[in-house]
Amino acid sequence: MSQTMKTLVPAALLLGCTLMAQAQNLALPSTSEATVAIVDMFSGSGLPQPSRVQLGTCIAAVDSSHPGQLACTVAVTLGAATNETQLDFFKQGKKWKAQPSASQDKLPFPDPKLH
Repeated sequence: MSQTMKTLVPAALLLGCTLMAQAQNLALPSTSEATVAIVDMFSGSGLPQPSRVQLGTCIAAVDSSHPGQLACTVAVTLGAATNETQLDFFKQGKKWKAQPSASQDKLPFPDPKLH
């Protein structure tokens, strides 16, 4: 193995481990916090409050505008219908907020974690 390869291989492994650690260390909202954030996002739209919210896969958000912003697949149950979507979550003060995500291409759809 060349000296360049001997240097690049450990660097690539370190980068991979760092990215995995970052993904595992994301601060996630609880189910109740995510529900409140979704209700707040849709306030005034006339939609009923979700009867169930389930978080699936979460990653660091693409094009984030807030520190610690993450993108998640979410299953939202309204009445008898369950819809899978992607939302970004971030903390504003002590409260979680939700917004439409720009990370759709990076998240699985359908997400096996939600089924």
